[in-house]
Amino acid sequence: MNDYDQYRFYSATYRETLTMTQHPGDGKYNISIFRVDYSKKEDYGYRKLAIDTFKTEKDIKLGISKKEIIEKLGSCYTAKDSVQGYIELYYRLETPHDSQTRILESNNMPIYYASYKLWNDKLGSFEFGFEYP
Repeated sequence: MNDYDQYRFYSATYRETLTMTQHPGDGKYNISIFRVDYSKKEDYGYRKLAIDTFKTEKDIKLGISKKEIIEKLGSCYTAKDSVQGYIELYYRLETPHDSQTRILESNNMPIYYASYKLWNDKLGSFEFGFEYP
C-alpha cells in the first residue's frame, strides 16, 4: 500500500494499471474504490498480475465504446463534457433508491458511483466504488 491508502498493479502486459483504494477506517484489505487506466510509459515498480485485461463483472474494459457501456449499464447516467477532451458517463446509486441490486444495503454504504471516461468514443479509464461516508 502506498501513502495514499492505495494498492497499484500492472496487468500482465504492463498495458493497464489497476488502483484499489481504501477509505480511512476500512478494515484490512477492504477496498472501496477500483480504478483502471492505461499505464504510463514510466515503470513505477508496481506488482504485475497474471491478468491481461482488467474488466468488471459486466465485462466493461478499456477500449469499449459508449454504446457498449450503455448496453451493459443502461441510460441512467449523467454525461459530463471535459475541457481535457473526454466525455464522462457518470452513474450513481443513493440510499434508498437501490432496490434492484441492494449493493448499498449489503455493504452498509450510502452512495455507490461509477465513472467512465471516453476519448474519441473509446473507454480510456474507469472508476467505481463507494463514496466516503
